[in-house]
Amino acid sequence: MNRVHVGRENAKTRKLFWFHAFVISWLFGHPAAGQQVRAVNVLEGITSKDVKFFSEAVQCSAKIFFPRGINAESKTAAVVLAPAPGDTAASIEKYAARLAGRGLVAMAIDYRGWGQSGGFLYLAEPVRWDDRLRFSQHTAKVRIRRGRVIPDAQILDIRNAISYLQGEPGVDRARIGVWGADLAGGHAVTVAATDARVKAAVAQVPLIDGKDAPRKATAPTAERQGEMVRLARAGQAPATPAAALVMNDHEAKLARAEYHPFWYIDTIPQTTAVLFIVAEKDAKVNNDAHAVPASKLVKGPNGVTVIRGATHALSTQTASDAAAEAAAAWFQKYLRRR
Repeated sequence: MNRVHVGRENAKTRKLFWFHAFVISWLFGHPAAGQQVRAVNVLEGITSKDVKFFSEAVQCSAKIFFPRGINAESKTAAVVLAPAPGDTAASIEKYAARLAGRGLVAMAIDYRGWGQSGGFLYLAEPVRWDDRLRFSQHTAKVRIRRGRVIPDAQILDIRNAISYLQGEPGVDRARIGVWGADLAGGHAVTVAATDARVKAAVAQVPLIDGKDAPRKATAPTAERQGEMVRLARAGQAPATPAAALVMNDHEAKLARAEYHPFWYIDTIPQTTAVLFIVAEKDAKVNNDAHAVPASKLVKGPNGVTVIRGATHALSTQTASDAAAEAAAAWFQKYLRRR
């Protein structure tokens, strides 16, 4: 729990309600505890910089890799890369570097509440407000939550990263791609279906739930209903790390149960190219229930690349290199100038 001191307005000013707490350093994020950051082999001439973008006023962290020779007058295609849940930008920088090596601008992001990004802010004590007022400053106790896996929030983070990247000098706003791994592979196809700015997408070892789920309103199971009622009636922000861990888990299960990226596949525009990269020996994801049937519903250019002998983590250098090369070739082909 943190106490945020943000001052008080002049007495003559109308007391308007708004919390400045999102600007405090706690919200600016910290490295994940115990996080392993692997060295990235960057080709000569490839440069990178750490940047901050905002998603619902929370400051998020990212790293952008630039190809050699880029300048403010360039019109270069660009890609946002989204990590698997529990991972951070550091875990996917090697893929971003590979894309930059093939002439693309590549931005690897941390979601809100992960890595170097800020967290989700909640009041820990009552504060008086009035709907007639739009801004005021208070001193209040707050709780900052991290480590949440909420697909809708992560998708919004990806879309806000796209907006940031479109404002980067040298980037061609009309040639934007999205890359995602694991659950973020589902995010990639969902964003491709709902955001017309995306012209190409790569879903790596993707979880694309919803193939067998009926496309209609359905009632939650009794267990989920009970949890939804409990959270609605007594779901205040947790006050201890242990309580936060439990709440994060419960929220994630509820959110995942209602997240069906497979439903969006056949709504991806025909002009958007989608590549699915799968591991031949994936024990976590059944490719025949996720990527393979999804690829058959894509109306535009699509493909399935199988990384032979690889497991879900693509843990060998050979496997990760093959996946990175497949993604780079796809974006290079479908984000080219027309």
